[in-house]
Amino acid sequence: MFIARQATRMPLDIPHEITQGQTPLQVNPGASSATNWLHRLWHRYENSSMPLGLKWSVYIAALIVAAMGILGFYLIQQQEAGYRDQVHRFSQVIVDQLVRITGEPLMAQDTLTLRILLQRHVQSELILGASLHDADGVLLVEAGISPATDSARWQFSKTEASSWDWEQGEYSAVSFVSPVVYQDVTAGFLTVSIDRSPLEKDLHDTSRFLFFSTLLMIFSSMVLASALAHRLSRPIENLARAGKALGAGRPHNSSVERRDEIGQVLHTFEHLADGYRRKGEVEAAFSRYVSPQVAQQVLTSDKGALLGGARVTGSVLFSDIVGFTQLSETRDPGEVATLLNDYFGYFALAAESCGGTVDKFIGDCIMIVFGVPEEDPHHALHAMTCGMLIQQLTQRINAIRESQGKQTVILRAGISSGPMLAGNLGSSERMQYTVVGDTVNIAARLCGMADPGGVLIPETMLAEGHPGSARHYTHRGAAELRGRKKFVEVRAMDVEAVAHDVNADQLIEKILSEGRA
Repeated sequence: MFIARQATRMPLDIPHEITQGQTPLQVNPGASSATNWLHRLWHRYENSSMPLGLKWSVYIAALIVAAMGILGFYLIQQQEAGYRDQVHRFSQVIVDQLVRITGEPLMAQDTLTLRILLQRHVQSELILGASLHDADGVLLVEAGISPATDSARWQFSKTEASSWDWEQGEYSAVSFVSPVVYQDVTAGFLTVSIDRSPLEKDLHDTSRFLFFSTLLMIFSSMVLASALAHRLSRPIENLARAGKALGAGRPHNSSVERRDEIGQVLHTFEHLADGYRRKGEVEAAFSRYVSPQVAQQVLTSDKGALLGGARVTGSVLFSDIVGFTQLSETRDPGEVATLLNDYFGYFALAAESCGGTVDKFIGDCIMIVFGVPEEDPHHALHAMTCGMLIQQLTQRINAIRESQGKQTVILRAGISSGPMLAGNLGSSERMQYTVVGDTVNIAARLCGMADPGGVLIPETMLAEGHPGSARHYTHRGAAELRGRKKFVEVRAMDVEAVAHDVNADQLIEKILSEGRA
């Protein structure tokens, strides 16, 4: 009611000038002037001739002071919160314990037992006192020092516990009130008063220790900041002196070797700048390209790192693992990754031995291109040879892994040859050198159609040369490829027969030995 009366009286105190239309809120000109003055002072400081080492000392010291101040304040607040929580938990344990053991005697109005229980607990130095009231709030038993009954009566609640702080003479305490429920009946109320003085003394000592420790760390950090700032600014001061020397009539000429300090600094910076430029180009190229052939093309061509491509003729090979989804479903991802690395390492060596380039690994699938980026007139022959080698290597690796009790796999492969677009695809920030076109799609679809352990090729590839005898390529008829209108005449390679014709064992042993190394 008092607040309401004050609110109704406030309009009567408004000055007469304001009621006549004068604006009540005005910008304080003093605050604006102070802001402008601080801005000008900072601008003068930034553009002053003060040594850079001293400026850095001020910056670093200010940053350290702010950081340490915030850290110290946070630690003190956390310490205080921890002590408060400690008091609360300790009190809650005592209250819960007393509530459990006083329920029955409180219902029976056994004051003697209740008094003994309370006196036993108040012997602790942290417990000032305890008291029990009946369900009507009438004091039954009291031990030690407790707050006045009148001040605690209104705190009683039959459903939940409560607490409040109080002081009485030299004592500073917190009291917790909890209903005593016995067999779903509120028998009364328990009040426990905890002495906060010892804990607050510990909190004060700890806070003071943290405060002085923070001050000491700030002072030490400022000293170190000053030394560090001057140390860091020394090379810049040397460069500033070199710049003054050049401005005094000794212009920099990169074609003239100088023997003095300025020449050494300039010469060193020229080499550093050139080195960093070349290093950045190499890193950018190798971050986008995996194949050594592609990386070499990028480094030797001014247009190597630009988006776009060129129409080329080449061959593409896709090979993936049969039943990989089921395999990966029942095994640990790390084990699956080890398995893939075991096989793909040898497949990459097989591609390299046939003049191919690993374009990418797509999960359990490997994509290899031939005739790209380096032109290869026998790309079709090399692609089919690589497909045969991959299947033969898989059998040899399977035999080794089976003897070791490890998981084995079966692969299938699809190969296609023809025109395609080869170049950089993606964005200017992240690009990839790859090939796209109908030839690539045919190879991918044939891979999906191939039998386990088999290799499928379009019939047109045989005209460009093939490993082994032509009778080892069985005609499978016209196949309808998903997403493609025209049919493709397909042939299946007899991998074992082709490998025997070209005597592939020697090359396979070489690949296996290189892979083990």
